[in-house]
Amino acid sequence: MAVEIAFSFPLPGGLHARPASRLREEVVLFRSVVMFLNRVSGASASARSVLALVATRTGHGEPCVLHVQGEDEESASAALRRFVEKELPALDEAPSARVPAGGLVPRAVSMAGSRVHRGAPASGGVFRGRAVVVGARRPGAPADERTGTTEEELERLDAAFVRAATALRTRRDVAVHETEREVLGAHLSIAEDPGLRTRASLAVSAGSGAAAAVGSAAEHFAEVFRASGSALLAERAIDLHDVAEAVVRALAPDAPPEPPVVLGDDSIVVAARLGPAQLLALPRARVRGLILGEGGTLSHTVVLARAFGVPCVTGAEGIDRILSTGDEVIVDGERGLVVVAPKEAVTRFYESQGDFLVAAARRLEKFRTARGASADGRRIEVGANVGTVEEARSAFENGAEGIGLFRTELMFLDRDQPPTEEEQYEILAETARLAEGRPVIVRTLDVGADKPLAWLRLPPERNPALGYRAIRMYAEHAGLVEGQLRAILRAAAVGPVKVMFPMVATPEEARELRALVDRVKERLAADGVAHDAAIEVGVMLEVPSAVLSVGAIAREVDFFSVGSNDLAQYLFAVDREDTRLAHLGSPFHPAFLKLLEAAVAGAHAAGRWIGLCGEIGGRPLAAPLLLGLGFDEVSVSPPRVLAAKAAFRRTRWGGARAILADALSKATAGEVEALLIERGPSTRTLVDAGTVRTVSGSRSRDEAIRELADLLQLTLRVDDADRVEDAIHAREETASTAVGLGIAIPHCVSPHVRADSIAAVRLPHPVSWDAGEEGVSLAILIAVRPGSAGDRHLKTIAALSRRLCDDGFRERLLAAPDDAALAALLSEAAGAPQPSSAEGRPAAGG
Repeated sequence: MAVEIAFSFPLPGGLHARPASRLREEVVLFRSVVMFLNRVSGASASARSVLALVATRTGHGEPCVLHVQGEDEESASAALRRFVEKELPALDEAPSARVPAGGLVPRAVSMAGSRVHRGAPASGGVFRGRAVVVGARRPGAPADERTGTTEEELERLDAAFVRAATALRTRRDVAVHETEREVLGAHLSIAEDPGLRTRASLAVSAGSGAAAAVGSAAEHFAEVFRASGSALLAERAIDLHDVAEAVVRALAPDAPPEPPVVLGDDSIVVAARLGPAQLLALPRARVRGLILGEGGTLSHTVVLARAFGVPCVTGAEGIDRILSTGDEVIVDGERGLVVVAPKEAVTRFYESQGDFLVAAARRLEKFRTARGASADGRRIEVGANVGTVEEARSAFENGAEGIGLFRTELMFLDRDQPPTEEEQYEILAETARLAEGRPVIVRTLDVGADKPLAWLRLPPERNPALGYRAIRMYAEHAGLVEGQLRAILRAAAVGPVKVMFPMVATPEEARELRALVDRVKERLAADGVAHDAAIEVGVMLEVPSAVLSVGAIAREVDFFSVGSNDLAQYLFAVDREDTRLAHLGSPFHPAFLKLLEAAVAGAHAAGRWIGLCGEIGGRPLAAPLLLGLGFDEVSVSPPRVLAAKAAFRRTRWGGARAILADALSKATAGEVEALLIERGPSTRTLVDAGTVRTVSGSRSRDEAIRELADLLQLTLRVDDADRVEDAIHAREETASTAVGLGIAIPHCVSPHVRADSIAAVRLPHPVSWDAGEEGVSLAILIAVRPGSAGDRHLKTIAALSRRLCDDGFRERLLAAPDDAALAALLSEAAGAPQPSSAEGRPAAGG
């Protein structure tokens, strides 16, 4: 006899992918048949099919029923009743991610009258090449006809689904790139979803051919996705068609493959829509840019473009009809622009932008092999946060000095059962081998009701972040935890692997965990299994009580790592996933900084090493605080390793300590951030060797102004060169800034200026600055922030103008042998402190 669970659907967003997925995860734990019924529409679905559940289009408040029938229906219905009452109401989707608006059209592009199409910047970079327009394929070609009886056609269909799933699984398992594996895994889950196969089977039974049935089934669910109101779900609709196409191909495995898309060395792929499978089928090295007419920045195609470093603009409506194969195009993934048939001035602008991006990368390149340290040699290691071997490889390629956090929970996700000890060992041992002697800190399983695993049946909780999670569930799952510790201890025999436990709140917990490690070591020794008997044991400091007990905990462990994201969450009593509370819990708040100060002081007083992993570690603005606090290490995401090293190298230890002292005296996070900007490394001098160029490539006034703005962005003195350029031109429109004698002094006041600055370019040939005026050979930009001390830019202009009247001084400017010499002369003339040559810019607190 079936059990019925009646309820009103509680989510304002209706039954979308997230609650459907969680319902399926609950259902597959049992053998009973579970059906979902919407009593308003009459729509029903197997609760084992996410696609079918979403297709019921169940809305907020609509009466629903779960029918549970089978040998374990009693336990299944009890679990599902708890799910419906406790967990389901909290599963509404977060606000849809907004498609980022495109940036300004650069002046050089707009003034040239170029054809520009706007979209959304989806993957950074700029490339000029030739368009290759690719048609968007749809499955279910009308030419497909039935080849036999209904039964035979259903057999063909089932076999095709199996072949397609097998092929996807094989491709996923051999994929080298982690992102590619994730996308192929998502496609595999669609191919195995019973809802898609059932709908296609019904179409065959109604008389359709198998291929047409697959196509219509995919389009049915794709339309549901597009109409769901979820930006993420709408953008994943194309994945359904990719999978359907794979099934259609599997219906005729002996058919010749479609002719490949021919790409040259400068190809920019253009399409109305492009599925991730289509992108993966193209020769990756020849896809130099990507322009899509439809969609935003959440699709799997865009995710892959970012992972592969391909500039991408999406949402350029109708672009596949506007462009033709062979058209010369510039794809500007930084601003979300597509420039067609660019004129010479536009081409020159984007060539300079390419040089700018290369220069920005080159400035960081020198830190790849450098040790993390301050400008005056204070050591601070820069590690990386990873969760896979692929990420670890990327981290070490980017110069990481170790793995500060290996998130083991990623091994446990998207599985029907936990990984074996051997599987975990292989992943961790390979990471240790890649590290080549650098430390690898492995965090043990950190899951719970807030990070659920389908195969680990944890009861739903009203407040999961404060409940039964991480080490608090270890006793109940002792076998699982021991298997992971065995894998970690064995991997530690391959290289310097350390073990770290999450969510420790008390010294008693730390003592119990240390004892647990000792017991596992004893069992490994008894079994004769190689392991590191002297492995270092650490804990994360992410609960305020642990920070306040750091001295006592230090007696039980060898090291600490601050989990700054969770620590801020617990300190300020905010859910960091709740966007409504984003204004609270800033890591720059003085209260949080005082807690970090206590953590570092307590760890060092006990002779313990302490690192930090969390969002604040990857923010260059925070470098003086982290250095001043005295952290031994900071761990960031792999792409941010080089920037973190550069930020510390621009900061002096003594100055950092002074900045920290001032920050701790402030009242708000905003005051601390303002202090960091005011005292940052770019504010100690107006000019340095990085903001001047004695050999300029500019051929006009506009190019010179743009070069000046780019120099300030390259040296982190402005945050938006496009808007600073516009501010400079707005001033030029009121009156020319050419002052005679071959010199111009353009200037601006802009909120996009982070530090009052002077930039200069010496032009190879005089350029016309204004009609009727003599040519300019030297352009000196003065850029200041609103609210800067008095009328600083006017005083600086006056000081420069007085010195420029001196023939000898002008001759020295025009003859300066290099950038450093020119910067020193300008600094002297402006009455500013002499620029430092260290790392191209002065160090904070220097």
